[in-house]
Amino acid sequence: MEAALAAVAERALRCGARSGMDALLQQTLNWTGASGAALFDGRTCVARVGTGVARPTSGARGPRVLEVWPDRVGQAHGAVLARLATLGGVLVSAHAREVAAAARQARLLERLRKQERELAGWERRRSRAAHDLRTPLMVIKGYLDMMVKGTAGPLNATVHRYLERMVRVAQDQRALIDRRLGRQSLACVEDIRPLLHEAFRSPRLAATLALPDRPLSIRGRTQEVETWVRELARGIAASGATQVSLRVDAEEATARWRFHARTTGGHGAAGASASRLRALTRRLQGELLLPSVGEQVWLARLPSDEASREEPVTRDSGRQ
Repeated sequence: MEAALAAVAERALRCGARSGMDALLQQTLNWTGASGAALFDGRTCVARVGTGVARPTSGARGPRVLEVWPDRVGQAHGAVLARLATLGGVLVSAHAREVAAAARQARLLERLRKQERELAGWERRRSRAAHDLRTPLMVIKGYLDMMVKGTAGPLNATVHRYLERMVRVAQDQRALIDRRLGRQSLACVEDIRPLLHEAFRSPRLAATLALPDRPLSIRGRTQEVETWVRELARGIAASGATQVSLRVDAEEATARWRFHARTTGGHGAAGASASRLRALTRRLQGELLLPSVGEQVWLARLPSDEASREEPVTRDSGRQ
């Protein structure tokens, strides 16, 4: 009997509680010679085999888990049925947990599909909005270009200056539409303040952060921005510094964020870390000034999400 119960338990582990309950009931018929058997969760029949109608009966502790019929079979095999009922109760509880987990999984799947449908709807609306905004802007820019080239007749210096200003504004507006409604806009980091707190949380480096009150948005791909922040924290920690004070300020005139980090202890920026940080800064069109041996200041400037994409790429600098 021990081997049979172990086989039932193994089947339940491999194929699920439902399969284990079916195997247990089949073994019950084999051992007792009953014509039918059933497992109950309270007064609800969850599994049955054989012929006849399953009816729950109550004992001293409420409805019994395992029922066999006819009744005289149960009276003759009371000890065997007690052991089977113990395993049956475990399988019934496991089956209830599996049913609840399956229902929860179904709800999560339905929620995921609903969110995918909503996302597809937002993507269609974004695409239409971007198209509706770009179309008249293309017409305006086309006529401005023709006027600047003299197609509509000669222009004086004042009108020419006005037209050039209008062309620049049209270009900035197109860049703004691409940034806000382009496909890559969904992948932009809107606020890196939580990321800064996470990256500079280290038991070996005491960090003090002074961040702006408004969202700190960096122009660039999400992965590149997140990697830059983590590489900055990793580079400062690798320099051997014990403390760092990081302050981030907005340079409104240049539409950039200024990262100023002053460390205590340690040496200059390490070679490998400095190279990775420089490469990431170039990708983000920023500026970088790394400390040499004996210096304690790390300085970086990164373009804000509000910066015009027509700006030329600035080079980074460093001292080793």
